[in-house]
Amino acid sequence: MSFSEIANIGEFIGGIGVLCSLIFVGLQIRQNTASVRASTLQANTAYWTNFLTALARSELVDIYGKGISGSPHLDRKEFGQFFLLTRAYFLGLENQHYQYVHGLLDPEKFAAYEIAVREQTFAFAGIRAIWEIVRHGYSPDFVAFVERQIALTPMHQDSVFDRWKTLAAAQRAKAADAGRLT
Repeated sequence: MSFSEIANIGEFIGGIGVLCSLIFVGLQIRQNTASVRASTLQANTAYWTNFLTALARSELVDIYGKGISGSPHLDRKEFGQFFLLTRAYFLGLENQHYQYVHGLLDPEKFAAYEIAVREQTFAFAGIRAIWEIVRHGYSPDFVAFVERQIALTPMHQDSVFDRWKTLAAAQRAKAADAGRLT
C-alpha cells in the first residue's frame, strides 16, 4: 500500500469523523431548542398564572370586569387601575409574541394562545379602547399582530358571566337528560 493510498484512507476516516460530529451537533441543537421552548412555555405559564391569580384575588377584579366591558361607570381611580392592569397585560402579550417570532415558543402552543387572545381579550370594548390609546408604544410587528387579532374577533355582546351561566345551565340540562346529574 502506497503512502497516497494511506493518505486517502485517512481522509476518508476523517470525513466520517466530521460527519459524525455534525450529526452529534445537530442532535444537540435539536435537544437544546426543545429545552429552551419548554423553559419559555413554563415561564409564560407562570407569568399568566400569577397575573390572573393576583387579579382574581384582589379588589381589582370588579374594576377589571367593568373596564373590559367599557362600562361608563369607572371613576378616575378605577380607570387608572384598569389602565395599568391592561398595560401589564399587553406587555405580557408582547413578550409572548416576541418569543414566538424568535422561535422560542412552539407554533402549536402559539396558535392556542392566539385563540385565547381573541376570545378573552380583544372581544371586549374596553380592551380595544385602551389598545387605541397605547398602541403607539409597541413594536410595529406586535401592533400588526394585535390588529390582525382584533380584525378576526367579533365583539362580545353579552357578559362572559352571563354567557357562562347560560352554558352551565345547558350542561346541567344535558347531564339531567342523560341521568347523570348528582
